[in-house]
This record gives sequence, C-alpha cells and structure tokens, in this order.
Amino acid sequence: MHHADLLLATTILLAASIASIVVFRRAGFGSVLGLLATGILVGPSGLAVTRDVETFRSVTELGVVLLLFIIGLEMEPKRLWGMRRAVFGMGLAQVALTGLVLWAGAMLLGNAFEPALILGMGLALSSTAFVIQLLEERGELVTRHGEAAFGILLFQDLMVVPLLMLVSILAADGGSESGIGSMGTQAALGIGMIALVVIVGRFVLPAALAYAARHRHAEAFTGLAMLAVALSALLMELAGLSMALGAFLMGILLSRSRYHHQLEADIAPFKGILLSLFFISVGMSVDLGVLGDNLLLIAVVVLAIIAAKFVCLLAVARLFAFDMASSIRIAGLLSQSGEFGFVLFGAAHVFGLLDTGLFVEAILVISASMAFTPLLTRFIDRQLAGLRAAGADDPVPSTLRRHVVLCGYGRAGRAVGTMLETAGHQFVAIDYDPARVERAQAMGTHVMYGNAADRQLLEKAGIGRAQAVVVTLDRPDAMHRVVSAIRNFYPEIRLIARAADLLSRERMLVDGVTHVVPETVEMSIALGEATLRLVGTEDGRIAEIAGLLRADDYASLRFLEHRPG
Repeated sequence: MHHADLLLATTILLAASIASIVVFRRAGFGSVLGLLATGILVGPSGLAVTRDVETFRSVTELGVVLLLFIIGLEMEPKRLWGMRRAVFGMGLAQVALTGLVLWAGAMLLGNAFEPALILGMGLALSSTAFVIQLLEERGELVTRHGEAAFGILLFQDLMVVPLLMLVSILAADGGSESGIGSMGTQAALGIGMIALVVIVGRFVLPAALAYAARHRHAEAFTGLAMLAVALSALLMELAGLSMALGAFLMGILLSRSRYHHQLEADIAPFKGILLSLFFISVGMSVDLGVLGDNLLLIAVVVLAIIAAKFVCLLAVARLFAFDMASSIRIAGLLSQSGEFGFVLFGAAHVFGLLDTGLFVEAILVISASMAFTPLLTRFIDRQLAGLRAAGADDPVPSTLRRHVVLCGYGRAGRAVGTMLETAGHQFVAIDYDPARVERAQAMGTHVMYGNAADRQLLEKAGIGRAQAVVVTLDRPDAMHRVVSAIRNFYPEIRLIARAADLLSRERMLVDGVTHVVPETVEMSIALGEATLRLVGTEDGRIAEIAGLLRADDYASLRFLEHRPG
C-alpha cells in the first residue's frame, strides 16, 4: 500500500472509530457495537479502506494481548488462586457441555464427524476481548458474576493448544504415531516456554525495570513494558499457545512489582487504540455479499448457537450455586463465539478439514454472534430490572421521604449508611454485586440490585423524594456515568461523591457535584491529626490546624500540589 493510501486509511479508521464510540455510547449500546459497525462500514463490503483483513486483524490482536497483560497486573496470585473453582470447575464444565451440544448440532446439520467436532469445540469458546471490554465498560469485572465469566475465559484460553493439536491429529488420520509424537513434542515445548516466561518475568524484567527507574530512563522503562508484553506473546506463539494467555501470565508475575502501576499507565494508551482496531477488524470480516446470500441460514445458526450456549452456561452457573440473576448475566456475557475461532477454523481449512464455503460461513457466524452480544446484555439488564421492579418484595417503601440515596454499598457505602442510621436518617442503596445485595437485604437494609446510572432504578430508589445522593463508587468511569445520569435528570438534588485526589475533585465539581471528598487528602489530614495527638498536641490546636488545611477548598494544599519541585 502506498504511504498516502496508508495515511488515508488510518485517518478514516481513527475518525470513524471515534465517531462510532461517541454515538453508540451515548445511545447506551457501548463502544464495542459501534466499533463493529465501523468495521462493516469501512471493510471490503463497504468503503474498502483495506482488503487485507486477515493481516490487519492479526496485527490488532495485540490489543487483546495488551488487555490481558493489564488485567494480569491487577490480578495478584492470591486472587487468581481464589478463582480456581471458576477456572477449572466452571470452565471445564462449560467447555465440555457446550462443545458436546454444538458438536451434536453440527452433526444434525449434515456435517461429517471431524468438521462437526472442530466446529462444536471452536464455537463453544467465547470472546475474551469482547467480554472483558463489556465488563470493564459496565464496571462489573470485580463482581461475582464478572469474576466467574473471567475464570471461564481463562480456561478457554488454556484450551487453545489442545484444540490446535486436535486439528493436527484429525488431519493425520486421528491418532497415528506421528500425531501422538507431535503432541508430546508440543506439550514439552509449551512447558519450556512457560518456564522461560516465568524466569524472565520473575527475575530478569524486575531487575531491568529497577535499573531504568533508578536512573530515570523513562523511555527505556516504557520500552521494557512493551518488551514484556511482546516477549511473552512471542514465546507463547512459538509454543502454539495463546499469546493473550502468555501476556496474562507475565502481568501476574509483575503484579507484585513496585512498578506495576507505572507499567499499566505506560501500556494503557496502546491497549486502547489496538483493541478498538481489533473490534473494527472483526466487523471487517463480515462479508455482506455472502451474508446476503445466506442470511436466513446464518441468522438461524447464530440464534441457535447463542441459545444453546446460553442454556448450557445457565445450567453450569446454577450447578455452581450462583443465583438466577447472576447466572443469567454470565450466560448472556459468554453466549457468543470468540476470536480463537478465526485461528482454529483457519488451521482446519488449511488442513482440508473445513471446505471454503463452510469456513467462510463459520467466520460470519462468529462475527455475527459477537455483534449480537451487546444487544443481548442490554436486553438482559432491562429484563432483570423489570422483574425486580415488578417483584412483590420491593425493599423500598413508597412512603419513604427525605432519605439519602447511596450509589454503591461497598466498604465506603456501608460506613456512610451506618453513620446515617446512627444519626436517625433513612437511606436506600444501589449496588451491582448480587451477593452483597442479598446479604444486606437479609439484614433488613434497603439495598437494591442494579446499575446506579439507570434512570428507572434511581426513580425506584425514590431519588425525587430524597434529600441527597452520595456516590461511593471507586471506579472513575462508573462514577462519571452515575454523576452524569443524576445531573441530567435531577439537576437540583444535592450530590456528594468521593475522589482520589484534589485534581479529580476539581473535575467532579465542574461536572456538577455539590460536595467532593478527596480521599487521599482527608486520609493525610487524619494521619497528621493522629501524629499530632501522639506527640502531645492539644485537641483544640489539632482541630485548628486541620481546619486551616481544609479552609477555602483546601487552598493551602492545592498551592503545595502546584508549587514547582
């Protein structure tokens, strides 16, 4: 491609992606669906910005790799070990049950045993990139159903090697000595590469990062961050393993490093751009010509796969003691097919196990199921909210007046609620963790399940009759959505929120929050008060000093923050 054509294509892709993210998020559909639509628009069936979709998608898959690396940085080994039931219990059950059902379905459609088995197992896997992006946008990655979905995805990533081996074995007439020997060699190579990633991530990279940080080599530090991702992905690729799984492992190894926050900050911008381009590349894979010729068949197959996966996932989640609402959410999130299908079906096509027509249709099925996922999760949200609103066990009395609405009932929310109760004030809380909601409701507390940015849920909490709203969420993106929803529909109500620091506080005040508590600053003042008390300062003097620090919106502390040096 000529450099002018490349520059034009880049300009079109960036402009279209930005516009689609803004439009679709404002419409409430999330950015993923907008990026898919952009891919269809600029792909070979539309503006044809580039026709080399396979190469484009291969490059942009680095966005998925970077995403898993960042998640690994936030996932301490102890937390990962705590998820072993979801990974090896729910994950194994889901892949086995769903693969068996879809294999049987493919056989019923007239496919031979080998292609039916490959299709069934490949379509049983879900999209790591799509699901995690949806969970992050919705602030659900740390919820119980979010962690369960993530655990299942991890197990699915572990299935990459066995399924690729299955393709090579079937191509070699199923279990010949050469196939078995190849499998042993591949397993040994995989173990060796994992060991090499562990050595590099545990010993080599931390020492190199410490050197770069000590000598203030910012560019070298950023380069090492990218090297960590690229090296782990390369080693896993050479072993035939998932690149994303290797990046996740490297992230976990570096999660206990003192530099993991800076690593995340350096990687995040690259992740955002490449992941957006990856979703666009999936949209580009949709061949509107083939889709139009086989529209009815593909639509029926996609709906049948989603329905089958939904039922299987629902059964697995219920088997592992998840409540119905959480089980439905897990099933809705994971009911699509994933990006690994592109790789698996491509390998099967090269080996002659899938003919060209079946391969193209399988790719379209994967892309269409991905596009359907944001719509399905939105539908599930509305249905669950409607069922809860129509329930006879409504925890919020309609006669409640002049109460406080708490958006979030985690540690901060519970502390505020306890203080309100002690002072004789009533409150209603909204929280997205079903287990937390059930525990609170069992104790007689007015806590509702759902998204605090949902206008209907806010009305159900009696926000129009409330004295004030307190937003206790700790995720800036989730907090911004809640604040925007409240200010758009209830501009007069008094709104209190928490912020990480003074800069975040100033931004939230601009957004219309009535009062913002900067956590870091207040913690520092409390620490100073405790120190003064310990060294014998009188309480009156301590209160006077603390008052001076808080005076005029923390003017003295803001001066210290902005002072050079």
